[in-house]
Amino acid sequence: MAVGVGVVLAIVGWCAAVSADLPGRWEMSGVVPHAEDAVGRNVCPIVYYNICSGYHWAWGWGAPTEEAGVVFDLPAKCDKVPGTECTNLGFWWYWIQTQPGYNYTVTYRLFRTDSQFCKAGSAIGTLARQDPVERWNYYPGLGSTEDDVVVLTASLDWGGRPYLVTDNNQKNQEKGCAPATTVARSMYYGVAWNPYCPPQTFADQLGPVNLLMDPTFSCEETSIEPASWGAIKALFR
Repeated sequence: MAVGVGVVLAIVGWCAAVSADLPGRWEMSGVVPHAEDAVGRNVCPIVYYNICSGYHWAWGWGAPTEEAGVVFDLPAKCDKVPGTECTNLGFWWYWIQTQPGYNYTVTYRLFRTDSQFCKAGSAIGTLARQDPVERWNYYPGLGSTEDDVVVLTASLDWGGRPYLVTDNNQKNQEKGCAPATTVARSMYYGVAWNPYCPPQTFADQLGPVNLLMDPTFSCEETSIEPASWGAIKALFR
């Protein structure tokens, strides 16, 4: 269930909102897409957010070790067949209020999930203590998995920076460029050592919003072209 937004305050042209559990929220503008990913056979980029209005919500953390992430449905987005393997080739993550060189680092992990999007088992892959720069950051992949649904998370190593960023349903609707999203894929897990299960979903007044983070996967090819009987006989001539 999405967590509702609490008291709304106007601060220097920003619209701030406070929730009982989710990080604090501010409205900002100026988001642009990242560079294009390389494409190829069986390569699958996944995007759940929508930045068509150019506006976004910025979410401040409450404490170190907090964790948030995006859940990816590989069969739905990459045509993955159960039992086959997908490899995370890399991912983009959008941060603001970064302070490179001041130990405000982030650790990224890839987990399998259960039916409630709870993290299940140990991490499939980990990229520790990364020092992000402002706006888009690109990172190498976090491993391979036969799981159909996975979550790629980020947790703070220390302090309260950098800030998370999601798309903005309200501004998208006002601009008339896209309907409000109804897909809840971005999850807030609370502190990483004792996460919420099920996690909470990021949302504004119009419904779920999604973190500006997207990965590229490569899934095994499973389709086999049928061979004609004539072609098979020709192999033995």
